[in-house]
Amino acid sequence: MGRNGVSTYLLAALAGAALLLGACSKPTKKSAPDPAASSKVIAQEPSADLAASAANANAYASAAALAATTARAPVPRASLQSPPLAAPADAQVGPGGVRYQLLHTGSGDSPDSVDTIVVDFSMWTADGQLAFSSYPEPQPAAFSVSTLAPNLRGLLTHLKIGSQVRFWVPRAALAGWKPPDWPDTDLIFELALLNVSHVMVKDASGNAIVPVPGRAPDAAGPPKDAESTPSGLHYVYLAHSQSQKLPTADDHLDVIATAYVVDGIEVKLVNAGIKTGTTLARAPGKLAEILKRLSPGDQVRVWVPKGQGKAVIPEAGEREMILDLAVSF
Repeated sequence: MGRNGVSTYLLAALAGAALLLGACSKPTKKSAPDPAASSKVIAQEPSADLAASAANANAYASAAALAATTARAPVPRASLQSPPLAAPADAQVGPGGVRYQLLHTGSGDSPDSVDTIVVDFSMWTADGQLAFSSYPEPQPAAFSVSTLAPNLRGLLTHLKIGSQVRFWVPRAALAGWKPPDWPDTDLIFELALLNVSHVMVKDASGNAIVPVPGRAPDAAGPPKDAESTPSGLHYVYLAHSQSQKLPTADDHLDVIATAYVVDGIEVKLVNAGIKTGTTLARAPGKLAEILKRLSPGDQVRVWVPKGQGKAVIPEAGEREMILDLAVSF
């Protein structure tokens, strides 16, 4: 696999990133971004549901610029030696059965789950074949942590700039996240974390949003720790604003929504990026129960029982609907 294949995948993932299920309870106090971050990208977007993907794209551009200034000489591909094909006995075990060994402990900043990182890395197959390496290229690689499989994402966020690590990744740990041009086998990675570009997202009102990695909903229903309204709508927060302002009965609400329906085990997108205006009193169905809990910059995922979604999105019909929702006022 060549560098172009890896870059194409990462750019596509950045461009399409949405917001994943985050903390289910809205905190009363939110921590401010770290002012000592090595690099920070601020994106301001007209809607909360677009802000995270735009910020990731801007972070990619920033990290790519950092990568371009990282001085190192290209390493001949033929000189790269395969790491041990089996994890040593003292290797630690991470999520999904990923084994890992910290070769060097860094002392710099650590990335969050949506930040963009600058790395040098090599990827080997289980039989010792080099599938890809950034070392023979004129500059390191730059990509968003959010594009990685969750089993790798959590491990990377514990690394500090300057760290060097080796991962032994079972094929199953990449299920649903493996780029199509990666080998379909167990993989071994050697990675050096060179720099971090932090993402800070603001909505159109200037409210800071805490973004989290992206994934579309599935057919499993709301998680056990989802919150619920008096009528039984279940919801989780996808992004938290640092604002605590809530709508009043007199406020005109600008609503942005993306709707999915559940057909058996399949989740189908039926309407994306719906933009409309309403008030709490005129909100269709039981949507006012959700809207009155949202600050500008919040985003929630709502599970609407069968038959109730058609009052909000006619295309839902009698099917269960999943609604990603944001509001500004």
